[in-house]
Amino acid sequence: MRQLINAILKYKNTLIYLGLLILSLIFLNQRSFYHQSIFSNASLVLSSNFNLIGKNFANYIDLAEQNEKLLAENEKLKTLELIQFGEQSQKNKTLDSFGFEVSTARIIKNSYSNARNYLIIDKGYRDGMEIEMGVISSDGVIGVINQVTSNFSSVLSILHRDLKINAGFKKNGAYGSLFWEGSHPRIMKLDDISTLNPVAVGDTIVTGGMSDYFPYGIPIGTILNFEKPKLEGYYDIEIELFSNLTQKEFVYVVKNKKIDQLKQLIYE
Repeated sequence: MRQLINAILKYKNTLIYLGLLILSLIFLNQRSFYHQSIFSNASLVLSSNFNLIGKNFANYIDLAEQNEKLLAENEKLKTLELIQFGEQSQKNKTLDSFGFEVSTARIIKNSYSNARNYLIIDKGYRDGMEIEMGVISSDGVIGVINQVTSNFSSVLSILHRDLKINAGFKKNGAYGSLFWEGSHPRIMKLDDISTLNPVAVGDTIVTGGMSDYFPYGIPIGTILNFEKPKLEGYYDIEIELFSNLTQKEFVYVVKNKKIDQLKQLIYE
């Protein structure tokens, strides 16, 4: 204890300096959007590199199992012909024919137990990643890129309380907003579906195609249960996801090649 006190007294000036430096950085981060952006990018780079080192070490230890997962994922993607769009007659169409490009990425950090979850993938702007690109897997939607550095990207997970995805019924095209309430990682809510539309347990829900992030028809899940109000209005619908986001290793980033044309029409 005496040695600790002596060490503190010996280096008190350095400790005071470091303390004041940390406080000044905290105040600067809170008061300046520019510095918030810098600190956020620096934090993403540091955490991404640390997570990548840990992920690579874990993958080296468990290399055989990871290879099996990758082979299974690629085989499933091949079987689905990249992603099944709509009806069986549309299976021969690829994402490219809808104006989208696809690139692969690996998840190096994934959270799913918080109210606002995110992922980090091992691709950045050097690999063509951009903010607001959609991220999918072979069996559903993963999220939307919200931050990019040279080698990494942060992805807002669909298990994020602030993210809403345009989604609708495969059988009739009725669409609404899909969001997570923060409870079970495979249960989501679908809002704004009018009671004028027929609804049944087991109905398939897909992306609605009304956003810039995802093309129409990517499978999301099925209706687990629903409630209909006594008066005309909107259903209260629970969706069970096809995808298990707690076990994802590889994802596919979707780029809308016509996004500039769409934004030009919207904002002009």
